[in-house]
Amino acid sequence: MEKMKKILASPYFIAGLFALKMMVYYSLIKVNRMELVLILISLIMWGGIFICFSKSGLKRKRGIFLTVYLLLSLLMFADTMYYNYYNQTVSIRQLWQAKSVTAVPKSFIATLIPASFLLFVDIPFAYYSFKKMNDKYKKHNLHLRKEIKYSVSILIAIIITLIINPFHSAAIERVNNTEFFTNHVNDIYETIAENIAPEEMEEEEILEVLQEVAPEAMGPYLNGIGKGKNLIVIQLEAFQDFVIGRKYNGQEITPNLNRLLQQDTLYFDNYYSNIGKGNTSDAEFSSMNSLYPVIEGEAYRLYESNTYYGLPWLLREQGYYAFAVHGYKGEFWNREKAYPYQGFQDYISMEDMNQDEIIAIGISDKSMFKQLVPILKEQKKPFFSFAITLTNHHPFVLDDQYRTLQLAEEEKGTKLGNYLETVRYTDEAVGQLIEDLKTAGLYENTVIALYGDHHGLNCGMEDVQADMTRFLGRNYDYDEMLNIPLIIHVPGSSVKETIHTTGGQIDFMPTIANIMGIAYDETFALGQDLANAEEGFVAFTSYLFEGSFVKDDVMFEISREGIFEGSRAWRIGTGEELDAALYQEEYEKAVLYKKTSKEVLQKDLMAEYIKRDPVEDPAGLPKNENK
Repeated sequence: MEKMKKILASPYFIAGLFALKMMVYYSLIKVNRMELVLILISLIMWGGIFICFSKSGLKRKRGIFLTVYLLLSLLMFADTMYYNYYNQTVSIRQLWQAKSVTAVPKSFIATLIPASFLLFVDIPFAYYSFKKMNDKYKKHNLHLRKEIKYSVSILIAIIITLIINPFHSAAIERVNNTEFFTNHVNDIYETIAENIAPEEMEEEEILEVLQEVAPEAMGPYLNGIGKGKNLIVIQLEAFQDFVIGRKYNGQEITPNLNRLLQQDTLYFDNYYSNIGKGNTSDAEFSSMNSLYPVIEGEAYRLYESNTYYGLPWLLREQGYYAFAVHGYKGEFWNREKAYPYQGFQDYISMEDMNQDEIIAIGISDKSMFKQLVPILKEQKKPFFSFAITLTNHHPFVLDDQYRTLQLAEEEKGTKLGNYLETVRYTDEAVGQLIEDLKTAGLYENTVIALYGDHHGLNCGMEDVQADMTRFLGRNYDYDEMLNIPLIIHVPGSSVKETIHTTGGQIDFMPTIANIMGIAYDETFALGQDLANAEEGFVAFTSYLFEGSFVKDDVMFEISREGIFEGSRAWRIGTGEELDAALYQEEYEKAVLYKKTSKEVLQKDLMAEYIKRDPVEDPAGLPKNENK
């Protein structure tokens, strides 16, 4: 018994508990290569801190210890949840996201990993051990101030060396981006440094890069085939490309979209999501403006009142009435405040609609489209309607009465099975919309563009990866996960083509502008018209770390540690491994494009070139005369 008490009063007991805790943590965030090294570094860091703390003469040490240890456990828990969804650990920059996450509780709960709760199991044992250890030092008056002073100095020196990395060591950089303590301290350090002394590009340098990127705004092929027609752009929630044209047990998953591809339609099958941490809102931001989102948060919040010259503004200059519609709360993702600056003259949200059919978190896609068509019919001039679907939202919940896809027993209740059912529902809603447009006499004079906003099935989740690999008959990787469809339907155009040029949401605005025959100043567009482009390139922001990209048929993923060494590249579709070292130039290009886009936003650069009357409206909006 006495021996057990000695063990419990030993700092090695807490060190052992913390080692087990770190083993659970690193396994949940899938760190394998360096796991033992990282655990050792974590033990040195926290072991030193706890021992110095226990020997100090501070009062209320037990309460402080418990609070700190609990907060550490909560941060680890948050990391594992965040990693399960984004394949990245949480950053101080993403504290803003807590409100958005809790706004969709079912989706939040679905991301929980039961094993993550193991991170809390050791807390009472660690507290009891610390209490005994503290009593021991108190009893023997072992508050060795000089020893503590030296120990703290050494710890601080180690931490500063790791964080600042004065010798630019790749090994230290790798540790900084993966070890729990240094990762988060480094994150705080970089965030503060960026705000105090940001590394900014000169305006001339920004414009020079933009000039290199910018293609000809108007390509000859397919130019103006939709000129003068109305435009409906539909952003499809969590819609991946693999469902297009595919069957499940003999049933078409998307029969209505498949039918659309048979005539008057352009289909871009190598099209990718390039969203940031703003998910859906970043998909629309990038699509409307041909700019990349940022990793720090959603553009609609960070750059709400910037001056923009995206698709809504371009169409308004041609006499169009531009408005958005979505079956969820108007305040979500800050849309109500941001949309006027994006150029939308009205935003019809959940609060403005008849909430007659609620599925999951908002108005069903079918109900939203039914309510949209009468609004379109009332318009006195050409309209641009931007509609965002919702029913196919994670965790893909659908009542029996709405299910029309017959699942095999083993597929029922799985993420894949649930996803296919809600995809089918959204496809039916699109089919219903087209029929309603025909009945309203609007179909023939309306271009309909549809694209997915982001993935629905995360290849980082083991059950999803296994089910999708089986379903597809090949390894389910990021090239499939981030692949979304872009479909542009132009009634009466006699165009029927699948375009294989690689592109992403960054390319949507130039592509649809060409279709609509709208000239624009390409100075601030980082995308290209995919109908006329000879090769494609898209840089990624989230899910794959910055520096990752897709170029033509090659996918490049920067290493987990965020450095070029240890990165991987592979052939899209086949999974053939390629030599990542051959893509240094493209990696640097991806980083440069992302940085340039961020500088355009940070400096609100367009405000220097585009002037609107601030007296009439803060966002330069004329009074709505179209209703």
